[in-house]
Amino acid sequence: MIRRNLAWILFGLSLVLNVFFIGGFVYAKHYGPPWAPGHAPWQQRVDAKWAEELRLDDAQQRTFREAFRAMRQRNADRVRELMQVREKLAAELRKEQPDFAAIDPLLERSAALRVDMQRDGIRAAEQIAATLRPEQRAKFREVMAAKALGPGRRHGMRRPPPDERQPK
Repeated sequence: MIRRNLAWILFGLSLVLNVFFIGGFVYAKHYGPPWAPGHAPWQQRVDAKWAEELRLDDAQQRTFREAFRAMRQRNADRVRELMQVREKLAAELRKEQPDFAAIDPLLERSAALRVDMQRDGIRAAEQIAATLRPEQRAKFREVMAAKALGPGRRHGMRRPPPDERQPK
């Protein structure tokens, strides 16, 4: 008798915990407040990675964080608008017959927002580069250029597979 009741109690407890877990996940994903700019866990890891890679001192780390925090704050409205444009674009693409007259301006607006954010990012990077020592600045520019070109690219062109590369 006690074992049967214990099984039902444990089942009920498990059910309640699962409901709360799923409820918390849904709340955080759809209804919870967004992360404050610069306080998201992933952002702290990115800042630490840059600090380690460039060997930044404390003052440089503060300058780095502040410059990118200011950039993220300036871009917050653009990011929100970009998300709305993407949602409208996705809704249009889900239709049986997408309206290209509606799609084209959405694509143009999306591109314009991305260009504005990239321009702002480059300006923030230049602000940071001005505070770095020469060896740090060289490493910073190398990393920024690699990020801009993307993985496996040189001078904007895709590198051939290893078996097609010519020996030097």
